[in-house]
Amino acid sequence: MSTKPPVAEIGSEATERRSTRRVLPAVARLLFLIVRGLTKATLYTAWCLAFYVLSMFRPLTGMAMLAAIVMVPLSITAFVKPEAANGMPFWALILMTFGFAGFSIGYTIFLDWITPPGLEDTSARYRRGEHG
Repeated sequence: MSTKPPVAEIGSEATERRSTRRVLPAVARLLFLIVRGLTKATLYTAWCLAFYVLSMFRPLTGMAMLAAIVMVPLSITAFVKPEAANGMPFWALILMTFGFAGFSIGYTIFLDWITPPGLEDTSARYRRGEHG
């Protein structure tokens, strides 16, 4: 009697090892794709949520621009009569004017820049001049 295994059994063991070697990279790739997809979905969701929260503050930027317009005559008054500013430096009012206007314009540009693809501003219909 021979102690050597039959040829059919040797071939099946080799085939089994080769099929295992083929399956492991596919499983690893699948796990990687699942993790990558979940990460992308989480980041996109956070991006959309941040966009909507920041979009809610757009009316405040409109008020900042209105405050900048009101600050112009106040700063002119402070330049003409510095004691009217009541202890404030006369140049602080003009700096506030530039700050309010810069913040308002910068915030609007920033929101247009961070708009996620495939998403539109839901409050755009309430603003003038932006009817689509």
